[in-house]
Amino acid sequence: MPPRSIIDSHIHLWPPETSNDAGHAWMTPGHILAKPHLPQDYHAVTDKARSADSEGSEVSGVVYIETDVRYDTPNNTDIATWARGPLDEISFLRSIVEGNYGPRDASTLLALVPWVPMDQPTPVLEGYLRLAEDRAGPHTWQRTRGFRFLLQSITPQSSFEALVLSPTFISNLQLLGRRGLSFDVGVDQHSGGTWQLQIMAKAMHLAHSDVLDEKDRVRFILNHLCKPKFDDEVLPQNRADSRSDFDAWCDAISSMAACSNTYMKLSGAFSELPQPIGSAKEVATAMKPWLAHVLECFGPKRVMFGSDWPVCNVGGPQGESSWVAWKDVVKAMLNNAAYGLSEEEKEWIWWRTAAEAYRIELGTATPT
Repeated sequence: MPPRSIIDSHIHLWPPETSNDAGHAWMTPGHILAKPHLPQDYHAVTDKARSADSEGSEVSGVVYIETDVRYDTPNNTDIATWARGPLDEISFLRSIVEGNYGPRDASTLLALVPWVPMDQPTPVLEGYLRLAEDRAGPHTWQRTRGFRFLLQSITPQSSFEALVLSPTFISNLQLLGRRGLSFDVGVDQHSGGTWQLQIMAKAMHLAHSDVLDEKDRVRFILNHLCKPKFDDEVLPQNRADSRSDFDAWCDAISSMAACSNTYMKLSGAFSELPQPIGSAKEVATAMKPWLAHVLECFGPKRVMFGSDWPVCNVGGPQGESSWVAWKDVVKAMLNNAAYGLSEEEKEWIWWRTAAEAYRIELGTATPT
């Protein structure tokens, strides 16, 4: 049975003024994503997919995730000056929520996860949150469910460890928890190393260790399966050594899953899978060991669908229509009898888990 409704837990948007390397350091000239990506562009892809889908599944809303916009090195200047880029990103989101792009776009953004300076002292973080709330206004702030500070690009292990295990970082995580805000975790086994996952797992446990009240523990939402090394041979008879990157990934994921209030996004694989990418069924089969472990550790009520649009178009098998390709991969995964998922459990992955993790009112996401 197909999903009647989908909450896409991971999409990105940016306006014309930041669609260049001045707005995003990673958006180099000629980059495939160096152009505006607005809600209407997302709707164009999902509407086309729905019209071609006799099963009638529909995206009822999305979660916006920050896009790693440029900001200046924090110094003695005021926060509003060096954090102008991320604050302008919040203004852009406010313009959508307040209807400047149309009523459909305003209602589509169910939850927002902007950037936050997790590497700064806690009083600076508190000052930034005050500015962010003021810039957002009451309606947009009400939809702000958490924050992200992308960690995957910190590739020297010593620098990563010094930040993520620092008292400041742990204090900042705990501040988010006390305020009922989640933290989206972006780490990368493939391009960074398994050590990113291992160190982050330690930080997660530290952030929860002395917080007695469960409701005050920060909610962790892991992005993109933590970007595994999918080209690793997972079958023991195919290994030259006794352990593999897959084993190490499994251990780290198990440690992360042991933290309460922790969720995993089923997203972001197209940029990590070996090229060329095959059919939806072939991709689903290739990813089976990883998904099996995630379902074993988290269960379907802590796993959620996310497309990573428009980044899914980079390396995706259908170019700018790769959103539907990823949806088909996830459908093929969840329909695999080997997982034994009930229709209700599939619903959790398609939309209910995202609604719970990001505290989205179920009335705004109920299937129609």
